[in-house]
Amino acid sequence: MNILGVHCCLNQFNHDPGAALISDGKLIAVCEEERFNRTKSSRAQFPYFSIKNALKEKALNIRDIDILVTTGVTKKSSLDKHIKQLFDHYFGFCPELRFVNHQDAHLASAFYFSNYQEAMCISYDGIGDGISGKLAVGRGRTITTLEDLSVEQSLGHFYSAMTAFLGFRPLEDEYKVMGLASYGREGINLDQLIQFTETGYELNRKIFTTESPLISLDQPLFNKNLISILGEPRLRESPIEKRHKDIAYATQKCLEKAIVGLVKKLYGYTNLSSLCIGGGVGLNCSANKVVRELPFVKKLFIQPASSDRGLPLGCALLEAMDGTGDVDIPNHVFWGPTYTDYDYRNTLDLAGIKYQKLENPSLTAAKLLAEGMIVAWYQGRSEFGPRALGNRSILSDPRSHSARDNINSRIKFREEFRPFAPAVKEELAGSVFDMIGNSPYMTSTFRVLPNWIHKLKAVTHVDGTARVQTVNKSINPRFYNLIHEFGKLTEVPVVLNTSFNARGEPIVETPANALATFYSVGLDALVLGNYLILK
Repeated sequence: MNILGVHCCLNQFNHDPGAALISDGKLIAVCEEERFNRTKSSRAQFPYFSIKNALKEKALNIRDIDILVTTGVTKKSSLDKHIKQLFDHYFGFCPELRFVNHQDAHLASAFYFSNYQEAMCISYDGIGDGISGKLAVGRGRTITTLEDLSVEQSLGHFYSAMTAFLGFRPLEDEYKVMGLASYGREGINLDQLIQFTETGYELNRKIFTTESPLISLDQPLFNKNLISILGEPRLRESPIEKRHKDIAYATQKCLEKAIVGLVKKLYGYTNLSSLCIGGGVGLNCSANKVVRELPFVKKLFIQPASSDRGLPLGCALLEAMDGTGDVDIPNHVFWGPTYTDYDYRNTLDLAGIKYQKLENPSLTAAKLLAEGMIVAWYQGRSEFGPRALGNRSILSDPRSHSARDNINSRIKFREEFRPFAPAVKEELAGSVFDMIGNSPYMTSTFRVLPNWIHKLKAVTHVDGTARVQTVNKSINPRFYNLIHEFGKLTEVPVVLNTSFNARGEPIVETPANALATFYSVGLDALVLGNYLILK
C-alpha cells in the first residue's frame, strides 16, 4: 500500500505545501516545497517538486500511489475538482483522493510520530477546516476528539495579529515576538484583547479582525480598535523601542496563560500524564517550557514540524493508521531527498571549485570551529520542519558573544535580540542545562545552569534560557562526533547550531543550494559530505 499525503496550497492564505510518502507501513519521505522552489513558505503553491522527490525515494510514479490524502474536508466539494485537475495537469493521473480534517492531521502528526501508546493531544493554530484547534486523546491507533476550539478562540490569530502590530510579518515572524518578549517587562495590559475566565479565555475579535475581507497577508491583521488601546503600531524595519518589547512580553504571557488553561482542561478530561502537541502555535518554545513544567505533565512531545509543514505527514499517517497495519517511524526527522557522494563531487566539479577530500569531516569541522571559523555543515538527507538539526546547519563556537555577532553581521543579517540554539551531546545535556531527558528537535527552552552561562554566551538568551538540541550518537553519528571532538578541544561539549540559509531564504536543500549560499554570505568553510571548501 502506497499512501501519499499532500498539503496543496490553493490560495494566498495557504502556506508551507509539501508531500509525505508511506509505503508498506514504512515512512519513506517528507518533503517541503520551499526547499525546492526556493520561495519561503511557498504560499499558494502546488507541491510539485515535493511530490516528485518523495516518489523518487521509492522509485515510484504517481500511478503506483493507492491513496492520495489531503486536508480540507469542510471544503471537499470545491477542492476535489481543483486538486484532481492539478494532478492530471502535472502528473497525468490523480490517485484515489481522500480528505481529512486539518486539525486531525496536526494531531496525527504529533501523536503517531511520538510513538506514545496513550496521551493527551492538542492542536492549535490560526484556522484550519473552520476551527482553530482540537483537544483530543490518543490511544493506540485511535485519536478521539474531546473538544473543538472555535475560530473565536484562535490563539494563532491572536499571536499573528500582535506579530503584525509589532512590525513583523505574520505566519513567518512569530518567533521574533517570542524572542523579543524576553527583553520586555510587565506594564502593558491586554485585558481588552483577551479575557481569562474560569472555563478558559475569550478573545476580542473586534480588535483582531479587519473591516473588510483580507486579500493579502501583507495587510495588517488588526484594526483601529487595537491602535486606540496600544497606540501606533511599529513600522517594519523601524527601531524597536521599550514599548514594543513590553507589548511582546505581555503577548507572550497571555499566550502562555491561555495554553496552560487548555492543557489543564485536557488533563481534566483524561487524567493522563503524557501530552502531544501539533499546530503552528506548538512552535512557541517558550510556551512549551511552561507546559513542560506543569506538575502533571510527565512526558511531552511537540511535533518538530508542528505548523502546516507537518500536515502532509499527518494526512499520510491518518490514512495508514486507518488501514490494517502500523507504521514504522524511526525517531528522527531526516526524511528529505537522498544525495550521494557522486552528487557532491559532480556539483563541485561543475562549479569549478577547489576542494579537499576529508578522512574525518567531524574532526576537521571541530578544529575549524575551535579556531573561530563559521562552518556550514551539509550532510545526508535534509531535516523536515523549520529547525536545522545537524544536516543543514551553520555552526560556530558558542563560547563568546562575538560568534553570535559575527553570524548576525556576516550571514544572517537579522535582529540582535534573536537567540541562537546550542546542540549538545545527549548524555551530557543534564550537566549543562536544567533538564531531564532529551530534546532532539529544539522544541522547548531550558535554563542554562549557572556555571555554564559564562561558557555559552553565544547561545544563552537574555532570560538565561536556551533552545536546546540534544544529539544522539546512533541517530546522527557524524554530527555527534563533531560535537564530541569540539568538546575534546575546548572542554565545551556544545556547538552553536543555526539553519543553513541566508536571510529571507529557505534552508538549503541541494548541494548546489549549499554552494550558492556559501558564496553569497560571510561563511568561512563548507563541509559538504566528505569534502571541505574554504574561501
